[in-house]
Amino acid sequence: MVNQQHLHYDRYGGWQPVKARKLEVLEFIYDREVVAAYDLVEKFGYTYSSARGRLCRLGKEDLTVPFGRGRWCLTQKAYDKLSYYGILKKKRDERLRIERQAEGRTWLIGPGGRMRTARNDSELASAVTLDEALKIVRELRKDNLA
Repeated sequence: MVNQQHLHYDRYGGWQPVKARKLEVLEFIYDREVVAAYDLVEKFGYTYSSARGRLCRLGKEDLTVPFGRGRWCLTQKAYDKLSYYGILKKKRDERLRIERQAEGRTWLIGPGGRMRTARNDSELASAVTLDEALKIVRELRKDNLA
């Protein structure tokens, strides 16, 4: 079995596990919108200096820009990178699912006018509230379509 753990070489400690990959850090910054080095320390277990170094390296790659004193935010290039890897779509679908569940929009009208709950995110986009679903079913039955 191949070890899938990502490692980097530390000249003082030898091979060490990677605390966070670049995309994980970008995704974290996307969730927070604006971060400081201390946020990376808390989330990923970096030291303060390595967290600052990570943010500066991302800045040199034009993925983050300094925003105020010690704060960093994403650039358009970072958003393009997150979009390329499908992270933005995943986050958008997750937010949509949470909003729809908060609204109670989890019902679908199936074949024959039967109501059921949405099973995945693609079904959730066309889901309706329970009151809307009952109204649609009544209209279908009135027109003898269900």
